[in-house]
Amino acid sequence: MWGVENGSDEIRRIVNNSSIDIHQDNPADELNYLGDVSVPNTKWYGYPTCYTIWKPSDFTDKAFAVGDQFVLAPNETFSDETCKTKSEPARLAFQAHSAPLDAKFDPAFENLFIAFHGSWNRAPTTGYKVVAVPFTQADDGSYKPTAPLNSTTGYVDIWSNAKATSCGATSCFRPVGIAFDAFERMYITSDATAEGELWILGKV
Repeated sequence: MWGVENGSDEIRRIVNNSSIDIHQDNPADELNYLGDVSVPNTKWYGYPTCYTIWKPSDFTDKAFAVGDQFVLAPNETFSDETCKTKSEPARLAFQAHSAPLDAKFDPAFENLFIAFHGSWNRAPTTGYKVVAVPFTQADDGSYKPTAPLNSTTGYVDIWSNAKATSCGATSCFRPVGIAFDAFERMYITSDATAEGELWILGKV
């Protein structure tokens, strides 16, 4: 089982009583592997303490990479290093505020399609599209994203608004749910403010 996760909004990094606004591009939204559904899962995925980094250069107190985990206010009790030992990291990071709401594999498990609902407090806006995460099968039969966790190009747009950077709640479609029919056509719901829509994408 795989699941997508929305990051937090309007966060700040506090180190030595100094507060730095990092909310524009952090924390990343996430793709998490939740394991075999027939086996109890006792892993902790960080919420609400450990966050995932999308833009490392926003952090001025130490060096990070995309996909690393961090805490808002590191201290002697709980620090960034604590996340490494206690929290299960994401398998792939997404642009902050993309707001992934649904994810569906294609029949061959070669791609995971994800609905990015879109941001509400980022300028310029981001999301408002459906993306595909390429997957690969390992020798043991398990599947994983082709791209490593520290990649910012581990997914590709397959359907998006023409001017997503200027989208708003009433001016663009906002993907929510994804479903496939027997002919592999993709059905996408959208809940832009004041209206609901159903879109159908077919293979050419």
